[in-house]
Parts: sequence; structure tokens; C-alpha cells
Amino acid sequence: MKTILLRKNQERRIKAGHPWVFSNEIWKMPERLYPGEDVQVSDSRGHLIGSGFYNPHSLISVRIYSRERREFDRELIRERLKQADDLRQRFYPGSKFYRLCYGESDGLPGLIIDRYDRQLVLEIMSLGTDCRREFVVESLKEQFDPECIYERSDSYSRKLEGLAPAIGELQGRLRPEVIIEENGLKFSADLMHGQKTGWFFDQRDNRAALHPYVQGRTVLDCFCHTGAFAINAAAGGASEVTGMDISEPAIEMASKNAGLNGLQQTCRFRKADVMQELKIMSESDVKYDLVILDPPAFAKNKKSVEPALKGYKEINLRAMKLLPRGGILVSCSCSYHIEEEQFRVMLVDAARDAGRTIKLLEFRHQAKDHPVLLASKETQYLKCAFMAIE
Repeated sequence: MKTILLRKNQERRIKAGHPWVFSNEIWKMPERLYPGEDVQVSDSRGHLIGSGFYNPHSLISVRIYSRERREFDRELIRERLKQADDLRQRFYPGSKFYRLCYGESDGLPGLIIDRYDRQLVLEIMSLGTDCRREFVVESLKEQFDPECIYERSDSYSRKLEGLAPAIGELQGRLRPEVIIEENGLKFSADLMHGQKTGWFFDQRDNRAALHPYVQGRTVLDCFCHTGAFAINAAAGGASEVTGMDISEPAIEMASKNAGLNGLQQTCRFRKADVMQELKIMSESDVKYDLVILDPPAFAKNKKSVEPALKGYKEINLRAMKLLPRGGILVSCSCSYHIEEEQFRVMLVDAARDAGRTIKLLEFRHQAKDHPVLLASKETQYLKCAFMAIE
């Protein structure tokens, strides 16, 4: 295994556990390295930091997968997948629907795998893992005996790695529409055309956390998508739930999901431009006991953080005006470019401009099947604040 040496004083972050080596942190490297090749990463004195795979096409030149000297081979992939699944089964015993692998956090850089019973949907976002796709498929077949392995590697991250999109069946025949089970409820998910791999597993625990807040309450779910938050609120005892989303197919699926759980009398969904609708509603006498904001990512990159924060402030300010004194606001952001402190400051600013006071009841993150690598802030992206609005 060839060795890459880091610049002096550039290794502290990586030694602390961050898995990425950027191109400007490299001091010396071998003349001939092929894309995806296993390399040993050492500090400027030659002391081993870890092993990773090399990518000449990306600003992330090396993605570290081990703190020992070892190759990214079948044995390592098999070992890491077992560890990842064992961890999920501790938190969601008996579940057949969850994020099985969360990339760097599970020691498999750039590899996302979601389990839908005996169907597995994966996304590969790193060159090194892409070169070893066959190893991943073999390990999944051996350990999980899936009826289908389907790839949806179509995110922008692949372009940054010098990779083209890759979509299709790697084993078996995909059944696109499935019924998943979450928090004792059933939902229809589209594995071929739905967002992400078909379902937002990252909000599972936050949706369950709604239950103590909704009993006998009226609820407004903004950016409701296919109704997961809304239906969890109805199942928790809400008296009336309204969901809004700009996507007609999402609204149709939300109504279908309410019916799957016998909650169609409690839930009402409608197509709407949520930004415009919030403005109209906040200038009227309409009130709800609890409002949920779970918008799509407003900040796709660092350059868009400032306008994204303005957008987040606007919808939170409008939502606060829809609540009576003591009402509950559940506000989320899935933009990892928006840091937690920026999100908190935005909420305070929104409350000030709305003439309200906020009391933070809970500050939550993504579900346990999306574990956070503490040395890598990039692995913690979801922010979810439960607040009382006075």
C-alpha cells in the first residue's frame, strides 16, 4: 500500500477522527496512483494516521475508512455492514425498515443503504466505494438475502467525485411501491421515483416525539410531503390535522397514507404554495395549536446560506403568528450548511420580529439509524426544535 504524507500541522483534524483529507492538505504523494486505490495516510513524520482510498478528481483526495493499515476489501465491507445492522437492531428490534448504512458514520465512505424489508436501495457517493460496488452487492446478498438490490446513485455529490449517475437493479426485480411500517403506522413509499431512496427515515424519531404534544390539538403540517408528520400527529390524538405541499403526487400519496391507517377523517391534505399560503394565513385570524415546518433544504451549498436563513426566518415568523399563546412550533432544517447555532439565532430573530417569546422544549437531530460521527460535523445535518410560543 502506497503512502501519502500530510503537510505539517494539517493533520490535527484528521487525527481527531475526521475521515476526509483535502487536496491542499497533502504534502507528498506517490507519482502513480490510480483512482480509487487504497493508500496509507501518514503525518509529515511518517506516523500512520489511517487507510483510505484516493480520488484525483475530487477536492476530497482521500476518504479514510480505517485507522489501521488495511485494504477496503470484501472482508472489511462485510464486517462493517454487520456492525451497522447490529446497531440498528438494538434501537429498532425486529424492524425491517430503516437506514442500514450511513456512509462515513458506519465506516463505509459515501455508501447509503436503506432497507425496505427484503428490498435494499443503495446510493454510492464516493469513487472508492463505486469501484468496489461488486463487493458491496456480494456482501449484501450474503448477509441479507434480498429479493432486490436497487441503485439510486443520482445525487449531485457524484459529480463532485467525477462520477456519472447510476440507476438500476443490481440484483432481482424492483417492486417500486411498498408499504413500510414506522412507529406502528403504515405508509406507502415509491422506491423508484420518491425523494431520497423513497422514504425519509431520518425523521422517524422526531415524528414519534410528536405524540405528547398533539392530544386534542389542531395541527398544521407545512411541506407535508407524503404525510408522515401529519399522520403521526393524528395517530397521537390530534383532533384535526391539515397538511400542505406544493406537489400534487405527494398530496395524493398523503391522502392514501391517511387511509391506510384509518385516519382519513382526521387528516386533510391540500396542494398549496406553502410560502405564499403561510403569508396569507398569518395575516388572517386562522389559528392552530401546533405547527410543523419541515421544508426541503434551502441551503444547497455555502454560498446559499444567507438567503436560506432569510427563507427559514420568513416561514418561522409566519408560523409563529398562526399559534396562540402556549402553542407549539416544531421547526426543522435538513440543510447541513446551516449550523445549529445559526438555526437557533434565526429562530430568535423570527420570534423577535413576530413579537413572540420562544421556550425551547426539545432540540433533536436525525434518527438513530443516522448516527453522527462526532469528529465530522458533516454527518449531523438535521435540526428539529420543539418550542412553546408565548
